[in-house]
Amino acid sequence: MTLARGEAVRQVNTTLPDLRAEEVGVLRRIVAGYLDLWQMTGATDTAVLCVTELLTNVIRHAFGTCELLMRECPDGRLMIAVTDFSVRPVVFPRLAPDDECGRGLSLVHALSDEIGVDYNPAGKQVWLCLTPSRATSTDTSD
Repeated sequence: MTLARGEAVRQVNTTLPDLRAEEVGVLRRIVAGYLDLWQMTGATDTAVLCVTELLTNVIRHAFGTCELLMRECPDGRLMIAVTDFSVRPVVFPRLAPDDECGRGLSLVHALSDEIGVDYNPAGKQVWLCLTPSRATSTDTSD
């Protein structure tokens, strides 16, 4: 996903060295806080779930170090990207109804407007886009 130069967007990008499972809860709260600040609370539940799944995949299948990017795009959508430094490819598994694990990426795919993977020699970036319903102010004071 590429943005044209000069387009104003709100974004947060952070490197997460040696990410551990116990840190994911804090990151969920941070994601929710940014979406509240950006008045994109209509995307909070889905964004938090997607971030949780993507970060859990980094912990389980990559080396634990990653970057998390959230960006409000000029078209009003929310882009979330997680970059890891493992060359293992992303697998979107075909699941049987009684499978007990492996549903994370399928769930993220189902909840996203778009999802993709960009590979590079050092690893990969899994990204997704969500269309949030914008929060509206209920403040009627002058």
